[in-house]
Amino acid sequence: GELFAIWRGLILAWDMGFRDVCCETDCHEAFILLKNDTSAANNDVTELTRRIHVLMKRSWRVELALIQRTANHVADALAKYAVVQNIDQMEWLIPNNDVKELLKYDFLN
Repeated sequence: GELFAIWRGLILAWDMGFRDVCCETDCHEAFILLKNDTSAANNDVTELTRRIHVLMKRSWRVELALIQRTANHVADALAKYAVVQNIDQMEWLIPNNDVKELLKYDFLN
């Protein structure tokens, strides 16, 4: 779920040479687990949380931010699109019209 996506995103950011990263999530539970450095009852989540904390302690700056899903329609739409299309990573040089409309909506609201 969300923790796995955060872990993969951080690995990708590190491998690409980024050293100042803002990791945004709309999942309150994941945010609390990562921000408070607490363990979870589920061993899979605990191990993944531990791996994320190890990544975050590397020689870089990782900021965690909790955002409301309603505050970022673009991110929500792209995440859903990636799940439906089973896409691991994608790059668009120019946003399509649907994304442009969502950007406009987010900007105005």
